[in-house]
Amino acid sequence: MDNPFPVSGYHGTALFCNRQQEIKKLKAHIDNGVHTTLISVRRMGKTGLLQHLFHLLGRQKNVHCLYVDIYPTQKQKDFINQLATVILNAFPVKKPVGKKVLEFITSLRPVISYDQFTGNPEVSLNVAQPKQQEQSLASLLRFLDKLDATIVIALDEFQQISQYPEENTEALLRTLIQPLKNVRFIFSGSSKHLLTQMFTHNKRPFFGSTQMLELFSINKNDYQQFIKKQMEATRRRITDEALEFICQWTRLHTYYTQVVCNRLFADGVTKIELTSVQQTCLRILEEQEVVFFQYRSLLTATQWQLLRAIAKEDRVYQPTSKDFISRHKLGTPSNVQRSLDALMTKEMVFKEEQKEGSYYVVYDCFLSRWLERL
Repeated sequence: MDNPFPVSGYHGTALFCNRQQEIKKLKAHIDNGVHTTLISVRRMGKTGLLQHLFHLLGRQKNVHCLYVDIYPTQKQKDFINQLATVILNAFPVKKPVGKKVLEFITSLRPVISYDQFTGNPEVSLNVAQPKQQEQSLASLLRFLDKLDATIVIALDEFQQISQYPEENTEALLRTLIQPLKNVRFIFSGSSKHLLTQMFTHNKRPFFGSTQMLELFSINKNDYQQFIKKQMEATRRRITDEALEFICQWTRLHTYYTQVVCNRLFADGVTKIELTSVQQTCLRILEEQEVVFFQYRSLLTATQWQLLRAIAKEDRVYQPTSKDFISRHKLGTPSNVQRSLDALMTKEMVFKEEQKEGSYYVVYDCFLSRWLERL
């Protein structure tokens, strides 16, 4: 029996929980020719949402969806090759549009190799000079725009382009994207600070060019009903007390909630109660201890102490306050601020902004639960 709580990849609508409002907004933007900036912290289900959206859009005629993960790219050339590779793989050669795509890619005189694991073709264009790079990227986008279809391109981890050595990448993309009529972009990423700057700062090229959409945790009642339904479909029962503990312990952070439920299902217990959930969570932390101790060796003593203090508080609204510092013996406010900045840069801590105010929380939920027990 397949585990109904996958922790990676997209496995169809039956195993996808909620996100109806986000899907509705994304579809509306696409229908109305609006580009979207999709932001979420890591492992909240952003990629799964995009794959679910593409699955639904794939049912429509003359709609083609391209998912481009640019996190591994280091420069413009990498970005162009990644885009060209995705385009080549997205259109089956047996169909007329696929033949057009193959002919076009071939006209760029690429070097085509094949992935040793998937067997899919990988494109490498000869674009050594900046002018060649710009021309090739422009050609790719114009070609897509001229196809008799709506093209939806998701550029995942889009903040990566700000790390390219070519400082004109943002301006170049904005210039090339602006005249396109049939191509819709979803600029997604997990670095809220960088993406917000890129799209809301009035001196940046992409200022005011998209609708912002932030992805938060799934509604607790919806997630609990989903978990309960999946368990009951496989002849398992889970108590309300156990469900409440799972949602509280994982903070409804999608990945961590899925891991706990995946493990509970794999354990084969037919009646899941609070004690069995607690035992499973404890085993998960024990298995991760080697990794957590590695984190400690990468941080200074002050940074580790602050990380542990934030975990024990669960969420911290004023990390430089006298009360918080004295309670955890953290030294001076300036030292705390420096350590906090370092932890933010290392993505060990992130800042969440809610109506009740901004607060800091340890990024890795399992690490946070492990630290609070020390």
